[in-house]
Amino acid sequence: MLRKSTDSIRDCYQRALEARELALREPDPERRAVYFRIEDRWIGLAQNQELVETLSDFSVEIRRFLDGRWPRYYRAEPES
Repeated sequence: MLRKSTDSIRDCYQRALEARELALREPDPERRAVYFRIEDRWIGLAQNQELVETLSDFSVEIRRFLDGRWPRYYRAEPES
C-alpha cells in the first residue's frame, strides 16, 4: 500500500537534496565529501522513519486482523 510521506520524512529528503546541491557546487574535494556524507545521513534518517511508520502500520493491521478472529479471552486487554 502506498502512503503519503510525513512532513518529517519529506524534510529529511529535502535536507539531503540541499546537501547534495552544496556538494556539487563545492570545489574543494574534502568539503564535497563531507556534504555527500551529510546527504547520506539525511537519507538514512528518512529511511529509518519510513521503516518505523511501515512497522507501525503493519502492527495496526495485524491487530485489526486478530481482533476479528481471536476469541476475546485470547486478546491482551490494556491495563488501566
